[in-house]
Amino acid sequence: MDVSARRAFNLLKELAFERVSTSPEERKAAERLLKEAKDIGVEANIEEFKVACGRVNHAKLVVTSPYTKEYEVTGYERAASTPQGGLDAEFYYAENVLPLHLKNVKDKIVLINGRLRMVDYEKLRKAGAAAILTFSGSTMDRLSESDCDIRKLRELLTEEHGAAVALNMRAADAAEIVRRGAKTMHIELEAQDYEGVSQNVCAVIEGTKYPDEIISFGAHYDSVYFSTGVYDNMSGSVIIMELMRYFAKNRPERTMKFNWYGSEEQGLLGSKAWVEAHKDELSKHVLMINIDVAAATLGQNGAPVIGNEAAVAYVDAVMKEIGVPCTVRHDIYSSDCIPFADNGVPSVNFIRGGAPGASFIHDRRDNLKNNFIDEKALNITLQQALAFAKRVDSAIEFPIERKISPDIVKKVDEYLFKKKA
Repeated sequence: MDVSARRAFNLLKELAFERVSTSPEERKAAERLLKEAKDIGVEANIEEFKVACGRVNHAKLVVTSPYTKEYEVTGYERAASTPQGGLDAEFYYAENVLPLHLKNVKDKIVLINGRLRMVDYEKLRKAGAAAILTFSGSTMDRLSESDCDIRKLRELLTEEHGAAVALNMRAADAAEIVRRGAKTMHIELEAQDYEGVSQNVCAVIEGTKYPDEIISFGAHYDSVYFSTGVYDNMSGSVIIMELMRYFAKNRPERTMKFNWYGSEEQGLLGSKAWVEAHKDELSKHVLMINIDVAAATLGQNGAPVIGNEAAVAYVDAVMKEIGVPCTVRHDIYSSDCIPFADNGVPSVNFIRGGAPGASFIHDRRDNLKNNFIDEKALNITLQQALAFAKRVDSAIEFPIERKISPDIVKKVDEYLFKKKA
């Protein structure tokens, strides 16, 4: 057999370490993937791209009345620094940032629920909040088993509305602050911006019959802070490596490009950089096959399709034909397929998502010792993607039309926060 789930899982084990955007560890993983590709005998290289980064040197939060207590916080990367000596201000819990909340945030240190969404950031900046607090995790997390998440003010937020002072804390601490009726706070944040370098690993196998039709395979190999990212998404990365191994031995009729994207967790930066650098060839791309999360022992197979209804029907029919139970739906997927869709390239995303309570993502629990992914489950998606890729590659006429339905285009535009004309 030309593909091996065991070999793929062994590579996953080798790369089961934190691989944050622009870090030395991300580069180490890229070079290992490059070596694997070259050892297979495929033409491959690393393409670097720049990333707007931030470094937090110091972050502090102290409730000063009606009680005094310091809480652990992390500063947002690329956030604004407080004045020298820190910032003292009233505290306000703005919950889900409704209009009535916004009447009370001016010049205050404002706590909001969950993540800092673009729409809420814009509202808080316009309303004059002195600083923004968010929280991560759950109120049930044990201190010894959780981390205070490190977040970043992405360019989409800061380019139009400027950098704010922003801090993140644990959910349990946020609940205590609200429950105990905090009125004033002292916060300190010392941060600086810099430009980092990330990279994509890129490989190509020329087609024997239809070389000007390109099928693109993608998976991101970076992780978030504190996570080894074996589920999200070294699982997808090793699967497309095995797919490339198969087509290196069994030459495809259409040209195939295999890309391992860096910095996906920072806003799809690797795939955005790749499509920008390869704009002149995108008209030749007939399909993007993306794999982002796989190998969940307890899980379910899914295939979000970015295309038209005929493409959805085709993928669904192939899944039935090859005997893979799979929920095929016509929808976008928050992954590296999006920049391709933005350039008119349809995509099929093969995923094996974990059942509720049986998988972990974007935190320290995404690791091998938690035993929620395995080789047999990885093989499900590997065989599924291989069968589908072989089927579309060998088609006399490519079976998926290079069209994306208007409703899906609208969703892509909204995902990318495109301004209406």
